[in-house]
Amino acid sequence: MCDARAAGRLDTDWIAELDALDMIWDKRDAAWRARLTATTDYHRTHGHLAAPTTLTGAWLAEQRSLAAHGRLDPQRAADLAAIDPDWQLPHGPDWHRKYHLLRTHLAAGHDPAALDHHTVLGTVKIGSWLHRQLTHWDTLARRQQSLLTALHLTPKTHPMTTSRPGRRTFAQSAQILELFLHREHRAPAAREEITVDGERVKIGAWLAKARTKHRSGRLPPEHAALLAALFDGDWTDEATPPAALS
Repeated sequence: MCDARAAGRLDTDWIAELDALDMIWDKRDAAWRARLTATTDYHRTHGHLAAPTTLTGAWLAEQRSLAAHGRLDPQRAADLAAIDPDWQLPHGPDWHRKYHLLRTHLAAGHDPAALDHHTVLGTVKIGSWLHRQLTHWDTLARRQQSLLTALHLTPKTHPMTTSRPGRRTFAQSAQILELFLHREHRAPAAREEITVDGERVKIGAWLAKARTKHRSGRLPPEHAALLAALFDGDWTDEATPPAALS
């Protein structure tokens, strides 16, 4: 029909009726519109445009390349943005796929608070992915933060981050050292560790650092007093036994 119009074989009234139906007369534009329709269907099914390298995926990659080089018609860019504002995948295809996988999971009624570091959706370790987003929140783009916030997933609200233990105080570390002294009847070597409540604590390195700070006059007196009470003699001397042995 496009050829018939170009050859002047179509009646003027018939052309007017087809124009009223948004007839696309240019073959290349018609092909582009067909791909746009396929893209719309893909988005309706998957919720994103991070399509793999199929016909639709390859076509989208071409449109992104054209847009990146300023050669995509503005109206075409607007048509793609109308399907998905993130059609250019500004955060990378993997990020967008995992985000929408998680979004679909939550839209099905699953509790966001139930997500933990070990959550797996299909074959995707979505829990560890989410953990990285929440613990590196300040490095995310503002749009990424906005998308996650829309799912009620932020460092301030999600148990995966809000329940993390805070940094130990000096007194708490001193208590862990005391536990080691009671168990081993000796001070820990610089590289020794102790497991407390499932967490491996580098207590030897901590004590070595405290000794160094004390020798240089940088350890507060109250901290030095806590450690001195645990040893029978000079606590900065590696050969000094624990007070429990005296």
